Amino acid sequence: MKRRTLISRVLLAGFFFVVDSQPSRCLLARASTFETEAPEVRRLLEKVAVTYRNLERYRFDFTLAAETRSTTGRRSMETRVEMAASRPGKLRLSIAGGLGELQVYANGEFTWVFVPLLKQYTRRPAGGGKDAVEGGTSRYAAIATQTVEQFERIARGVRSARRVRTEKLEVEGTSAECVVVEVELEEEEPGERRTRTYWIDPQRKLVLKAVQFDQDAGEGVEAPVTEVTTTFSRAEIGEAIPEEVFVFTPPSDAKEVAEFPKRRPAAIEVGSEAADFQLKDLEDREVQLRDLRGQVVLLNFWASWCGPCRLEMPVIEKLHQEFHEKGLRVFGVNDEDIDVIRDYVAEHEYSFPTLVDPEQQAITLYRVRGIPTMVVIDREGKIAHYRTGLSREAELRSWLKKSGIE
Repeated sequence: MKRRTLISRVLLAGFFFVVDSQPSRCLLARASTFETEAPEVRRLLEKVAVTYRNLERYRFDFTLAAETRSTTGRRSMETRVEMAASRPGKLRLSIAGGLGELQVYANGEFTWVFVPLLKQYTRRPAGGGKDAVEGGTSRYAAIATQTVEQFERIARGVRSARRVRTEKLEVEGTSAECVVVEVELEEEEPGERRTRTYWIDPQRKLVLKAVQFDQDAGEGVEAPVTEVTTTFSRAEIGEAIPEEVFVFTPPSDAKEVAEFPKRRPAAIEVGSEAADFQLKDLEDREVQLRDLRGQVVLLNFWASWCGPCRLEMPVIEKLHQEFHEKGLRVFGVNDEDIDVIRDYVAEHEYSFPTLVDPEQQAITLYRVRGIPTMVVIDREGKIAHYRTGLSREAELRSWLKKSGIE
């Protein structure tokens, strides 16, 4: 999957919180030839890749800030991650933000997942001796794997790169003189722009800060920009890690459960009949889905507290304005208090209608397990596309085009 690291990060919806910060500037590489103009940069990147491929023990703590900017505004999210790993099979992972914290422990024999907000945890045998760091015993371990993997692949797909300066960074109270490298990657889609800026400790061949910059291909308007900044406060490799780090000691008020509360049944199938519902919008006008047959409908299940929803909504507004006259009907669906919804929509000047779902009628019918969830319904009333998690503009346009909207 393309951009797997960015997508998986943004899907940590429940652990993000919104911040009001000025967008950091990503320095874009000048056009240069990677092989001939900056051979020392290539060698440095390749050495960094080798370092991360050969990691056996490490402890990384970092802050992850994601920001999307478009003509309709700017949205920011932030989360904190702490992790320790010792291969094979040992992992300690904490993901925390304004809405709570998730903790994962794996000592090679057992894996524990703890949600402090619920005061609940699960305990299971390590599955088949698989390596927890490789994602064998817990789906959450993929976060650790992908954080490392992005630097294992640091020298791949590079179109141009250059060293721009040196800069000191403070990590765990120690100052490191970093080499700042700017990289431009090959396009995955025509017209897009993908750059990376790395602060590399040349002594240990470690990345201490990274800025990932992605700009979608525009179509007559300024294309949205996504920028993800990873800043490390701890970066240790090769040092011994106490065994107790990987063992979970439950708090006195925590309860062991067989599994965490179920959300909802699995997502509905593409091609199935779209379930009918009747809801009111913010102007108290009734909308019945079956009355929209013959038009393409885009349902966006969202909430004002959901960070990824906030990132996605400017793009949805843009598509609404661009394609409304071509037969696209866009509706947000939200189960929050109507005043909360109304205030948020007014503040951000969104013109596409939002349907109020206080009894979770549509949410239940469409088996929404997490937000944002995007549903495209074709002119015949069939489910054309169904996605939980952040959707890129290029993906949305592709889905709409297949349904006859372009």
